[in-house]
Amino acid sequence: MNDAKSRKKRLERILKVQGQKRQIEEWALTQLKRKRAEIDRSDSEILQSLAPSSELHGLFIGAKVNSLRRNDAARRENEAERAKGEVRLAEARRQEKGVERRLTQAGKDAAAQDEAIALDGHVESFLARLSNSLG
Repeated sequence: MNDAKSRKKRLERILKVQGQKRQIEEWALTQLKRKRAEIDRSDSEILQSLAPSSELHGLFIGAKVNSLRRNDAARRENEAERAKGEVRLAEARRQEKGVERRLTQAGKDAAAQDEAIALDGHVESFLARLSNSLG
């Protein structure tokens, strides 16, 4: 197998891995978004229980305040992780695009090399027939 074809195959494998890395980063961001939604839902439930119309109004206020504080800390941590995750995702996408460009070029190089080999074969065949007809 020629160099261009082996390079193309190697880049195909790398592209597959880069695609998987991107998918993992997308999945991680989705999980962080779900966690954020859970935190917001928990806050909403706690705040509803503090409403004067709630049957539990006034009960366990200290615990509810502590829960709201924990949720706020978790929300800030979630936001920081999401920001980092978005940077990692952008980097994974950038790397994947770079590999795609190199793969496209390697495919063109492999095709050009195959054409050159075929052309050499045709020229040699033509020269062999020419020398046989002259000799």
